[in-house]
Amino acid sequence: MVVVSRTPMSTDVPLLVGAGPLPELLMREASTALSDRWGLELSHISEGESPQETLSKPSAQQGLIRFCGDVARQRPEGGCWLDALADWRQPILLMVAGGTGGDIAGSAAAYTALCHQLGAPLIGLVQIGSQWNRLQRRRDGLPWMGWIPAADALERELALDHLVQELNRRCVTAAAKGAGAHQP
Repeated sequence: MVVVSRTPMSTDVPLLVGAGPLPELLMREASTALSDRWGLELSHISEGESPQETLSKPSAQQGLIRFCGDVARQRPEGGCWLDALADWRQPILLMVAGGTGGDIAGSAAAYTALCHQLGAPLIGLVQIGSQWNRLQRRRDGLPWMGWIPAADALERELALDHLVQELNRRCVTAAAKGAGAHQP
């Protein structure tokens, strides 16, 4: 992908991206809960929008942004959104649907590997729903940050507080390392 000119998009707040296409309602509910707890306005961009046009808009620098669709789907003109996010050095937070009993689909590992292969600045992964199994999450070796339990779960507030603290810590670390820095 060739970028002729660019205006910085990144504010070091990660873009919320599904590890594969997630159910819209699940992604929207989790993103809203996170933005409310973090105190950031939530907006969205969709797979059908032009990455270059969208990422160059000053409005794209505001608040927490949720990506709607599959970030790895190939575009008719070539490349995919994940290519563009890597080129723009936009920090990414992968959202992963929890399975029954707290297991995780292989898409979590696949999208993590794809981010690394493309050089996309992956901040970490967040499990949405199901049960949080800390031991399983450690064993899979992925950079988990936490989870967002279902709306009626007793541990939801505590889990969201922990997630926001972890995001604040990692976003500061990523900014210091230059993850949000743009290539010339």
